[in-house]
Amino acid sequence: MTAKRIVFAVAFLALSVASPIATPAAAEFGPIRLVSRDATQQAGEAVAPAISADGRYVAFQGSIGGLRGVFRKDLQNGTVVPVAAGNAFEANAPAADSAAPSISADGRYVAFTTATPLDPLDDGQLSSKDVYVADMSSTPPSYELASALDGSSAGLTYGAGGGSEASGRVAISADGRKVAFFTTATSNLTGEATQTDTPAGQVALRDLDTDRTTLVSAERDPETGSMTDLPVPGGALINTLKPTLLGGAALSADGTTVAWLGAHLPAQVPLSTAEAKSFETLDGSGSRPYDEPLWRRIADGAGAPTRRMVAGDGAADPFPGLTEKAEFNEAQGWLGTKNVDGVPQLSADGRTAALIGNPSEATNVFVVDMRDGLSRAQAVRQLTRDVPIPAAEFPNEINSNKNIPLDGHIFDLAISADGRRIAFVTARQRFPLAPPNLIGSPPSLLGLVELYAIDLDGEALQRVTHGFAGASEPSLAPAGFVAQGAGASAPSFGGNLISFGSTASNLVSGDGNDAGDAFTVEDRDLPRASGATSISAAPVSRRRKSSWRMKLSAFSMPDGTVRLVAVVPGQGGLHAGVSAELGASSRRQRLDRAGARARRGGPVALRLELPPRLRHLARSSEGVYATALVSFHRRGRRTLRGHLQVRFHAHRSKRRGSGR
Repeated sequence: MTAKRIVFAVAFLALSVASPIATPAAAEFGPIRLVSRDATQQAGEAVAPAISADGRYVAFQGSIGGLRGVFRKDLQNGTVVPVAAGNAFEANAPAADSAAPSISADGRYVAFTTATPLDPLDDGQLSSKDVYVADMSSTPPSYELASALDGSSAGLTYGAGGGSEASGRVAISADGRKVAFFTTATSNLTGEATQTDTPAGQVALRDLDTDRTTLVSAERDPETGSMTDLPVPGGALINTLKPTLLGGAALSADGTTVAWLGAHLPAQVPLSTAEAKSFETLDGSGSRPYDEPLWRRIADGAGAPTRRMVAGDGAADPFPGLTEKAEFNEAQGWLGTKNVDGVPQLSADGRTAALIGNPSEATNVFVVDMRDGLSRAQAVRQLTRDVPIPAAEFPNEINSNKNIPLDGHIFDLAISADGRRIAFVTARQRFPLAPPNLIGSPPSLLGLVELYAIDLDGEALQRVTHGFAGASEPSLAPAGFVAQGAGASAPSFGGNLISFGSTASNLVSGDGNDAGDAFTVEDRDLPRASGATSISAAPVSRRRKSSWRMKLSAFSMPDGTVRLVAVVPGQGGLHAGVSAELGASSRRQRLDRAGARARRGGPVALRLELPPRLRHLARSSEGVYATALVSFHRRGRRTLRGHLQVRFHAHRSKRRGSGR
């Protein structure tokens, strides 16, 4: 490991703040806890954690107790047991290569990838990787081979140099009985048991209860428009040689839907004649093929079509952020040339997806509604946009480090089960697409990668990682690590806990392994696992307490002013002050003050504007970013305080629903 990585196995993490302000995203959080340890020792390293939906178990990949592989931690009693592991000090030890865990909702089943034949009767090819599911209800666990022939328990046979793999944390269904996997070599996935003529790079789904293996990445008949039972020529995935970065497939928790970053689109989805010709040229150019996220609801049967996610069927409904497909082509697709995790992330029902992409600039966060009948302008929403920070704004000691990511890519991304919360990892500090509005603690240090969370219901964005000293302390890597983000990850929620992985050494006191670890944090706003619920009548003698909270949001107006809206709990005085660091000086300058009197609880709007000498800056391409400090006071009650990022930017108003 040569760089600081923050690898999140969850859909989002939020930051606990001491201020009494509360917004939908400014939730209360319990302490961060180190998961990758047992009662006597800390893991030498732990990555790719995944938490069960009931919040009791966390599976992770790493080394502990002299073993290396995949482990499961019981958060109730603290025990760590191997799922599939081998001698950490022996080269090529059996099962020590086990990786990419996913876990079922109750923690009983764990899916993973290994080259060790854990089922020798069915897995007869010693050198190839395969996907297994461990049943943890027995000691030691029992194993089922998931990468197996349709209608049989016999494992797939592969050509040289590959096998089958699973995408960590998103490969298994909630009930643990369906597993998505993809092939990285030629195989007999769709052929005779003795042949290996199926091209590499196919996506498949295994039903462990029925022994059925379904080809997900099927070829489309261009004449009839119907799906066939044939594999995609050349492979359906963008890059099967580096699946942890650019390949793989995600399975929705209900087992109905699979999504992947697709290659060779003319064989999979309908295209206009010009698109098909252009994409085929790129596919045959010898460089990386054109890529675009694809989605298929396999629960609808063999005829269910593979659908594009960021563009419609043909040229009539293009991706709403690009006016010409040539921009896609120049960047070679949706993900462009960025070395980030491009696997789409799915909500529990598969109907909502979160994506990293954007071929025209740094990678960004998008959310897509895959319900039928929506145009791409209606379905696709961009949630972030890159704002490069001029080198002059960086301290010399940071600017001189060439490894600091100055371009602000989104390195990793996750989505919650209900599709309403999204998390991402980035070193950028400015987020101009308000809403969502940046609230809570502002970014800590330039160049340091942190985790941010978006609450789509509250239209709020929040920095959520910090050191154990408090919200003002950044997440720091051990000595010798460069503050830079990378890696492949996917979300995992469990009850009211969130599990994540990080190489930061200051998240909890006593973290001393100078390597990655698995953590959990309690999010008291997250609902616990669903189940039977009964509600009794409220006691007659008790009345519900009113909520003494304030919610904030801000909007850039076309004339260069800012409309700040505070939802207050009752009568009182509202005051806001705006300041920013401008020019080479690090001193903050006061820009504006505003106030209003609230006669009742509800929304109160304030108009903020730049002083006359600075108003020309609002007409620049990026405008002016500032911090608004807001307070609400009522005699006899606690004063509510909060702050959020605002942007003074004169712009033309855009048509509602344009998606741009």
